[in-house]
Amino acid sequence: MTRILLSSCHWYFQINNGILTLIMICHDMESYRNVMKTVPHFVDKLKHFTNTAKITVSSPANKEIPWVLSINNILPEGDLPSI
Repeated sequence: MTRILLSSCHWYFQINNGILTLIMICHDMESYRNVMKTVPHFVDKLKHFTNTAKITVSSPANKEIPWVLSINNILPEGDLPSI
């Protein structure tokens, strides 16, 4: 599942001021919705490496203003709003 989601987006890791950031740029709304639904899964994977990571997700509609979250401030999967 992770591999399929990542293959539908442009993604890379960046480290700024010691904070690991997963940057994901979605090229279509379907991949954006799928990525947003699985953010808790990506958070769990990043927590294996660090406690101070961030995830940024850019939608195809507005690539200049990404959705940014810290892995410490993410809601449990059942509490996330539906997209």
